Amino acid sequence: MTYRIMGKTGSLNASRPGCFLGFALFWIAFSSIFVIIGLTTKAGLAFTIFGFAFVGIGLALLVYALLAYYARFRVGQPNFTLSQTTLRVGDRFTFSISHTFPRSVLITDIHTDLIFRERATYQQGTDTKTVTYDHVIKSYEEPGGQFRAGQLFAKSYQLQIPPEAMHTLKVRRNELTWLLKFQAGIPKMPDYLEEFELIVLPEISQ
Repeated sequence: MTYRIMGKTGSLNASRPGCFLGFALFWIAFSSIFVIIGLTTKAGLAFTIFGFAFVGIGLALLVYALLAYYARFRVGQPNFTLSQTTLRVGDRFTFSISHTFPRSVLITDIHTDLIFRERATYQQGTDTKTVTYDHVIKSYEEPGGQFRAGQLFAKSYQLQIPPEAMHTLKVRRNELTWLLKFQAGIPKMPDYLEEFELIVLPEISQ
């Protein structure tokens, strides 16, 4: 079957900047409480400066999120297709990209990566920490350049889950996941990024 990542079907990871924007607004609102307390009570100048410092961090996060939205606006919405979404160890599959640029934009480079991600959560004293390791199994790079409005970019890649690889695994404190990552670099702006999670079954391809 053919599976469209963009559109009504499909499930993207949190690569879109919406969650980041929401977090930035929450951070600013929460930090503003300290500023208000510092200005309206006898908490002192140090308390007010502390609040302003955290508001500044929130504003920086907000600017980054807005730039990420603008980057997506400049690039537009590519169409991605997968020949399969549920795979077995050793399976081959096809990943295709087709995009007509809606407006002129300068792209520095374009990457398509098959990634095996290990994520572990552990306790260190009273703190809970999560570490993530990305292993790039296969990577394709296309040259960038000045893409004109109406110009078509189309590529198709043949990929494989290695026969000796581990399948998808999600337990309480550990995750092993497979991802396809499409990334386009834009000068002076956050990269355009899409990540799609693949499901790899604990079965060996015949």
